[in-house]
Amino acid sequence: MFKKSLLVLCSGLLAAQAFATDVSAGKAVYDRVCVACHMAAGEGLPGAFPPLAKSDYFKKSTPAQLIKVLDQGLTGEVTVNGQKYNSAMPPQNLTDQEMTDVLNYVSVAMNAGKPIFKVDQVKKLRVAK
Repeated sequence: MFKKSLLVLCSGLLAAQAFATDVSAGKAVYDRVCVACHMAAGEGLPGAFPPLAKSDYFKKSTPAQLIKVLDQGLTGEVTVNGQKYNSAMPPQNLTDQEMTDVLNYVSVAMNAGKPIFKVDQVKKLRVAK
């Protein structure tokens, strides 16, 4: 019984560690690419750059829309959490893996969501543009 419980506990810890690694990879991409405008905690800059943390825009957008924003950039007015922003975000030069990692990081760490993006899905949606 003890060995079985220990095995289950170790398996759970390994699964949690693998998940943390995925989020850590996304944080590394975020810190390299996104942090200058959206700030370290994803709070954005009021009047200039919208927040990614606790973002209604992020939560209500489809995976295809979020991938398009990263892939092609975004210009013009957007409303996030009731506040209007009108600045430009250039296209980000990310690999499919980097895009998957950073979207999952923003989903999990900043929006209390789940890691819903998969590399194959990102690749497929990028091609479909």
